[in-house]
Amino acid sequence: MIFSQKTIVVMGASGVLGSHMCQALIQQGATVIATSSNEATANKIASGVGFSTILDLTNSSSIELAAANIVNNAPIIDGVINCAGRVGFGPIAQTTLEQASQLMQINHLGPAHFYALLLPALSAACENNGEAFIAGITGVVAERSFPGLAAYGESKLAASRHLAAIAQEFRRAKLRTVDARPGHTETGLATRPLFGEAPSFPTGMSPESVVSRILQGIAANESEIPSTSF
Repeated sequence: MIFSQKTIVVMGASGVLGSHMCQALIQQGATVIATSSNEATANKIASGVGFSTILDLTNSSSIELAAANIVNNAPIIDGVINCAGRVGFGPIAQTTLEQASQLMQINHLGPAHFYALLLPALSAACENNGEAFIAGITGVVAERSFPGLAAYGESKLAASRHLAAIAQEFRRAKLRTVDARPGHTETGLATRPLFGEAPSFPTGMSPESVVSRILQGIAANESEIPSTSF
């Protein structure tokens, strides 16, 4: 896919990774629709986006309103890139059901709800332009387990399996999915966990390099970008 003149939704555009993603897409000539989780973070969205909307992945009404705002402004959407998400740390025995459920909602259930509401606009792009995509950043935790990251890994693994299911169900319509699984990246996410305290991580990859590799994978029609490719 060539991004020029395409309309791309970037979820979590106010974050470090999302901001770099928006900037890279704009530089390549795409029209970017950006989402942020609340009004306080909306001012961190990169300049040059087509428009932005609030998307609180913990709130069904917010998800439905955000999708409606997007479709009303862009009835044809060529792609969705999910840069939103939260992390939580802690051993299994100390992770509560509420904590695990929060991660599952933000990292899997909320995005799945949002994707479903955008399917008509994505299908319209398939009919008009021959293709469309949904890209999710599930991370290395979707490939293998790590101590203290069970709940986080489970939420990302669920997201990974959902992307694969979308690709299978919409294969004939030419709606494809991209499952990107980078390792630890210097976005600051680990310093703002939903719960727990981050272990000592080695220096991670740069957000710029991760964004570049993901966009390269989307452009090359890759369905999976494993951790070893970053």
